[in-house]
Amino acid sequence: FANNSDTYNYCAKFRSYLKDATEAKGISITVTDAGGDTNVQNGQIDDFIVQNANVVSAISNDLDGSIPALEAAKDAGLPYVSFLTSVSGGDDYDGYIYVGSPNEDAGKAQGEYLCDAFPDGASILYFTGAPNDQQYVDRKKGLEEALKKNPNIKILDEYNVENSKDLGMSTAEDSLLSYDKIDAIVCQNDDGALGVVEALKSAGKLDSIQVLGIDGSDDALQSIQDGEMTMTALQDAKAQAEAGADIFEKLKKGTDPADIEDVNIPFKIVTKDNVADYLSK
Repeated sequence: FANNSDTYNYCAKFRSYLKDATEAKGISITVTDAGGDTNVQNGQIDDFIVQNANVVSAISNDLDGSIPALEAAKDAGLPYVSFLTSVSGGDDYDGYIYVGSPNEDAGKAQGEYLCDAFPDGASILYFTGAPNDQQYVDRKKGLEEALKKNPNIKILDEYNVENSKDLGMSTAEDSLLSYDKIDAIVCQNDDGALGVVEALKSAGKLDSIQVLGIDGSDDALQSIQDGEMTMTALQDAKAQAEAGADIFEKLKKGTDPADIEDVNIPFKIVTKDNVADYLSK
């Protein structure tokens, strides 16, 4: 399993769950960290193949950039399990299996929340991940679809903060100087949202600007509990990892990868009203 980056809270948590769930089934798993570098990740997957792995898997770093890794697995006749993110051309390979959550639903949940929270309209900023990531495409599509219900909610601008806490914070700081009115900052993941929270706290604006995220990281749940972040769409990392381990086991027993269906674990919406339920878990 080639993780895209251990620096992302959610990805680090998923990595830990996947390792535990896989080893509990008596299956050996080698885990690496690409540090957000697509070329490094592709090289790690090449190494897995040279080391005679039976299955390669990854939180694939780039929709198009990860194609060489998929092609290498295909040429070696190995199944490629892509967690959380997609790879272009995966649907054309019988050995490609996707495990994650329906990202369009996460963006839709954010949009529906905004429509309820701002029935008279709002001015929002959209902080995203890289545009060449299928998560970006799907989450944005869901948000825009939901916002059609209230045309008075306007996206002032969109910024690629690379789903990074540091870049989320610095971009929010700049935005506070550039816009007269911001009602909410909507982020495509929790790391970016937590950076926004830090910027708003420093500027004394946390009470007047809502912050929305996606993933349901531990830090984000605590931030919601503390009255800072407003909501997140939680991915169930444990359920996703267990589904991946189940797929590894099926492959070990000889199941044809073409007969294994993709797995989508539903998102769960978390706000101050129910965050205690998830923190207790």
